[in-house]
Amino acid sequence: MAFGLDLTAGGIGLTITIFTIGLLLGVVVKRVFKLAMAIISLVVLLILTGYVNINPDQFSRQAIYRAYSLAPTIASTTSQVATLLPLTSTALLAGIAIGLWKG
Repeated sequence: MAFGLDLTAGGIGLTITIFTIGLLLGVVVKRVFKLAMAIISLVVLLILTGYVNINPDQFSRQAIYRAYSLAPTIASTTSQVATLLPLTSTALLAGIAIGLWKG
């Protein structure tokens, strides 16, 4: 087993599966990032052109606290999902890299 790859008869299927998971994960992350950038750009454009008005009272301390109160829940869920993936696998990392690059 060199560099986290098992090239035996039974290990090739697992390696291909892990690579495919990494590839799909990379594609999804890239597309989510692109979509987030498009939404942020659209909101900024709408604010700058005056189609959306921002009320400073919307950004009170309580509103900001409510928005960030979900962060621990999201972080714990993310860490639980991350334990399912073999993050040190070369096949997964290669799949993520190719998914981000070509996705």
